[in-house]
Amino acid sequence: MTFLTRTSLCLLFGALCVTSSAQAQPKQGFELNRYQPTAAGEWSFAVDHPWYSSTRYFAAGVTLNYAHAPLVAGSQEVNGVFKETQSLIDHHFIAHVDLAGSFLDRVLITASLPIVLASSGDPAFAAGSSIGDPRIGAKVRLYGQPYQSAFSASLGLDVWVPLRAITDDLDVTSSDQAVRLLPKLILGGVWKKLLWSGTLGFLARSEAVTVAPAGFASSLGRAASELQIGLAGAYYDEERRFAVGPEVMLTTAATGEDSFSRFGTSLEMLLAGHYNIKNMIQTGLAVGAGFVRQPGTPDFRALFRLAYAPMPDRKNDRDGDGILDAEDACPDVKGIRTGIAATHGCPPPQDRDRDAVPDEVDLCPDVHKGATPDPQRLGCPLAAPDLDRDADGILDKDDLCPDLHKGAVPDPARLGCPAPDTDMDGVQDPRDLCPIVPAGLYPDPQRLGCPLPDRDKDSVPDKLDACPDKPGAPHPDPKKNGCPGLLEVRGGQIVILKPVFFATDKDIILPESFPVLQAVANALKATPGIRMVRIEGHTDSQGVRIYNVDLSQRRSRSVMNWLIQNGIDAQRLSAEGFGPDRPIDTNKTVAGRAKNRRVEFHLADGANSAIQTQTPATQAPPSAAQ
Repeated sequence: MTFLTRTSLCLLFGALCVTSSAQAQPKQGFELNRYQPTAAGEWSFAVDHPWYSSTRYFAAGVTLNYAHAPLVAGSQEVNGVFKETQSLIDHHFIAHVDLAGSFLDRVLITASLPIVLASSGDPAFAAGSSIGDPRIGAKVRLYGQPYQSAFSASLGLDVWVPLRAITDDLDVTSSDQAVRLLPKLILGGVWKKLLWSGTLGFLARSEAVTVAPAGFASSLGRAASELQIGLAGAYYDEERRFAVGPEVMLTTAATGEDSFSRFGTSLEMLLAGHYNIKNMIQTGLAVGAGFVRQPGTPDFRALFRLAYAPMPDRKNDRDGDGILDAEDACPDVKGIRTGIAATHGCPPPQDRDRDAVPDEVDLCPDVHKGATPDPQRLGCPLAAPDLDRDADGILDKDDLCPDLHKGAVPDPARLGCPAPDTDMDGVQDPRDLCPIVPAGLYPDPQRLGCPLPDRDKDSVPDKLDACPDKPGAPHPDPKKNGCPGLLEVRGGQIVILKPVFFATDKDIILPESFPVLQAVANALKATPGIRMVRIEGHTDSQGVRIYNVDLSQRRSRSVMNWLIQNGIDAQRLSAEGFGPDRPIDTNKTVAGRAKNRRVEFHLADGANSAIQTQTPATQAPPSAAQ
């Protein structure tokens, strides 16, 4: 041992650092294992990707952790070459018992207890079985939803309870003697099929060393505060409930010359796979290796996780906001928890002027009520005696619409307000000869505010209709304009009599649907007055909601692109997908689901008709998968 006592010994690549015995010795013994499992039920092993109440409420399970050669001793010779001399721990097998629970859809509480089931090697370090330090943690969601948003941010804090501070009857490599703290920032999200996360943490830890290996004069296998960085990415298929991808953990000494050096840094990589059984049991398997090693980083690691992690039944939570439909006052619109039956699950009320008076009751929704609000007009400021903000000749104190000019046609019943336009066709009621019927795209020049006569009510006026007594649809050919075909006007809608077919589970339009879409294109070409058409995609409720929303979005865009390629100006079109959120029939029957799978064309410029593709109830198209 003469050579070894003259040279410094260190655990390079997981080797035990050895220095002179003349130095002051820190406390002896610390928890050697570096792997700390993420919350039970997560789709990751080491890099946090937390879940909250909208995903599930609780989870419990076990993580089995095998590490090969996590502690070896060796010498660093004068030329810097490391030479391993002996393995102090050959095999380390640990079971982590994990618990997690979430509330308020914002807070996640975790707990984990490591139990060393087996440890073999030098008896001074490998004591067979033992118990490790319990870890308690909390995470708070700041922004976004980790499993629903493309980006989310959370803050976390983990605390370890030092059992060796309570009892000395523990293995020197299984427990610390002082409390450890780990605050961290957690970012993550889901973008298309990519599940990603990143963490940045600071582990505050008292310095400690191991005992000296047999035959060595002194040793310093150190544990101290460190910076921790984690990155993870996975292919994530929510519908089929699996994820596969790598995780990388980098730790380095927080201060001193060992920071980001080979002797103060660990780099470990895992390749992990996860599968959820029937939205109830979370399983996972990972293998990995340590490339740069400190004490506790093995050259090979294997992990297996099994957790009871039930997910809410989305069939009873249509809007996916984590509030069951039975308790949700707005079951089809994502909202927030208020605890008040009338608003629980509803979005917060709009308040454009931010004066704490909701727009729906605010008589001045765009003007702050100010320091002295008007007691007679909710949400309005108290008007000065001689003020006329809208310059319509009516003083604010008497003006029932103080921020809106009374216009050329004042309302005789409301001083200072313009007359109403009930049918919203731009002609105010006192002048409108058809006050409850919009003038539409073809106003009658002889009757102000009225549409041209249209006997068959197909939106094509009689003077232009080639078939004025048979309902049809607009067509650029005057001989076909308003005549029956693939489109038929019914009650302000043009219903397509044949469905639009897509390739199963894809957004590819099948050629057999081209005539139907050409009929839609013809109708739009024949009515240039239609300035904006919103194409909406819808699915049934089968499968995973977030996937269905994405599929419906892609399909609506495919239809929009087809229309653009066939002569419709892109400025007239927009596309949006709603997945299963807006059913028009029950999802409990085959026929009902067939009706819910559809593409709709809505006129978004105020016209009083809509063009809708609708699957006949007796027919199930190839797109029936979604």
